[in-house]
Amino acid sequence: MDDLQKFMQRNLRRILAVGGLILSLLALSILLNSSPTTSLWMATATIPSGSKITAREVQLVKANLTLDSGHYLGGSETVIGQYATRLLHPGDLIAVIDINHGMTNPTATYLPIGVSIVDLPADLAVGDLVDIYVIPKEQAVLPAVVAHRVAIQNIDQKSRALGGSVAVSVAASNTVAAIIVTAESQGRLVLARDPI
Repeated sequence: MDDLQKFMQRNLRRILAVGGLILSLLALSILLNSSPTTSLWMATATIPSGSKITAREVQLVKANLTLDSGHYLGGSETVIGQYATRLLHPGDLIAVIDINHGMTNPTATYLPIGVSIVDLPADLAVGDLVDIYVIPKEQAVLPAVVAHRVAIQNIDQKSRALGGSVAVSVAASNTVAAIIVTAESQGRLVLARDPI
């Protein structure tokens, strides 16, 4: 018994150090094993409201949302081929209310237009709302507003990098699309980001 007491007195610091090291390793093991276990869908690109979600715009990520995980779409549910009900930004987790099985605006027309590189904002992005103006070819006719708050669906980044004319796709009702096409035939279109 005296030998055990002497051993404990001489090696108390070593025993405490080894015990602390073992407890630290145990705590680290518990923390590493509590990693997120739920797979959720996350947007990796800007997805405009009403557009069809493609495989390159989303990915599955691991997350631990505990009680809120029921509000988000898990890996067992598919979002590819569904339609976004709101503008989704890169990094947004996709909630149940963020998708619809059909188009949210079935009357929307996705209209491609050609816009000069100098006639659109340099930082224009998919999902932005723009006002469209026409600058007529005839000098006697004044510029005019063609459409308000039209959503940008796509921007051809290759043509944007080259300069000149940029291919831009906008979502508009059939009536507004007809007005834009008429205005494009009469002059140069200018896109201005909607401030609201």
